[in-house]
Amino acid sequence: MRKTVFLSIVGLFCLVSFAAFAITAPTGDPILWVSGNITQTNSDQGAIFDRAMIDKLEHGSITTNNHVVEDVVEYTGPRLESLLDYVGAFGDSIKVIAWDDYIITISRDVIRKYDVLLATDEAGQRMTIDGKGPFFVVFPFADHAELRNDLYYSLSAWQVKEIIVE
Repeated sequence: MRKTVFLSIVGLFCLVSFAAFAITAPTGDPILWVSGNITQTNSDQGAIFDRAMIDKLEHGSITTNNHVVEDVVEYTGPRLESLLDYVGAFGDSIKVIAWDDYIITISRDVIRKYDVLLATDEAGQRMTIDGKGPFFVVFPFADHAELRNDLYYSLSAWQVKEIIVE
């Protein structure tokens, strides 16, 4: 009886320990931090991603123009909902924080409805922090007239460094 209880406790501890850090730790330089209401982490601060980890997520593309790029170009990168699923997000919205401390909040419903990207590439070129990278929140403005207004343009943050699930 004691042995069964002991093994059950040890097994539960191992399960909890594994679940606490279920995502592999980055081996390269960190480029994105995700925290808040998530179940999958790889650090005490939440989930930290390097380039290789981002590249393994489900990607998509959006061909559009926007408030900072007049020409219609293709943006590619992970689907924002794919990233949120990967970290086990269970909040109704996300707070996006850029390197210049610009902060916006986007509802999960809007992310799902418009299949929003966390773009890494613009016109086939990897975006850098000197431009709009490493990540740019991209909406399909060309496909949805209702998105072409100041509200949605303001949600299209660039130089994203952190996401907090709320």
